[in-house]
Amino acid sequence: MLPARNIVIWTFLHLFAVVCFSPGGTAQSSEPAFRDNFYGVAIAHQNAWIVGYYGTILHSRDGAFTWTLQNSKTPEALFRIASPVKDIAWVSGSYGTILHTRDGGQSWQKQASNTEEQLLGLHFLDARLGWIVGSRGVILRTEDGGTTWISTSVGEDIILNDVRFINPKEGWAVGEFGRIYQSKDGGRSWEKQQSPIEVSLISGESRNLFRLLFDDTDHGWAFGLDGTILRMNGRERWDVVRPRGAAQIKRRHLFAAASFDGRKFATGERGTVLVSQANGNGWADARMKIPPLTLNGIAFAHQGLGLIVGNRGLILRSRNGGTSWKQVSITAEAQAK
Repeated sequence: MLPARNIVIWTFLHLFAVVCFSPGGTAQSSEPAFRDNFYGVAIAHQNAWIVGYYGTILHSRDGAFTWTLQNSKTPEALFRIASPVKDIAWVSGSYGTILHTRDGGQSWQKQASNTEEQLLGLHFLDARLGWIVGSRGVILRTEDGGTTWISTSVGEDIILNDVRFINPKEGWAVGEFGRIYQSKDGGRSWEKQQSPIEVSLISGESRNLFRLLFDDTDHGWAFGLDGTILRMNGRERWDVVRPRGAAQIKRRHLFAAASFDGRKFATGERGTVLVSQANGNGWADARMKIPPLTLNGIAFAHQGLGLIVGNRGLILRSRNGGTSWKQVSITAEAQAK
């Protein structure tokens, strides 16, 4: 894979933040982990997790008011975390890293991925069924909670950034060059769907998709470079959505998305937070007063708790389903277990 391609595509989302890391973060602690670039966040029941650079895992049991630094036992960058069941979670990261906990993170164990690719997208339907995607078209799936990971591929040297399944059989993966792939057999095989923004591998253009969002089995969205938003129609067709203020939004890449109570949120570079109502057509800038840092992850819980995480230790918390957000400062009390 060409170095320039790494910088433009995968590195832009993840390693760019690492290379530009500065110790002048917003958190109040002298602990470096609290000022790291955060890439992923998940909320399940009373548990909230944040993962990031150099093996950082932060954990909260009280609605994201206090945090503990957990021992990941790895120096690798951690990109995504999924927690489908209370106290059970998986993390994916650089150079084939997969971590797993069954005790709320009191202990993290490494699972064998049999790959050294960058594992950028992670999704679990339940405690047993999960999928991971990454660089060079790698796709991993497990049917036993990660005891074994089975490797497949889309058959092309292409970076895949995210994966989502709506049931044990039907799922999608998105990534480089605007590519969209669909599986109808649980991830055993994949077919390329028509994408309205797809460009050829030799075009030199960057039309990358970074995140998928599904509210139900028939309504899905994909987000990417230059403010790209795609909406799925009928499981086979994807259309471009034109947000309000499209000219300004187009200059800001979108890296993460989540929904709560019908409202949808997408986050990205320079503090971008977009909000849409139930139909997913009327996207608009939330115009929040936050530092202009890249926002890499967003998640919600059923009670209306929301978290957004980003570069230089930035954490935003909402207690009302995303209507308002406040910046969180982590104190130096948290210690690695």
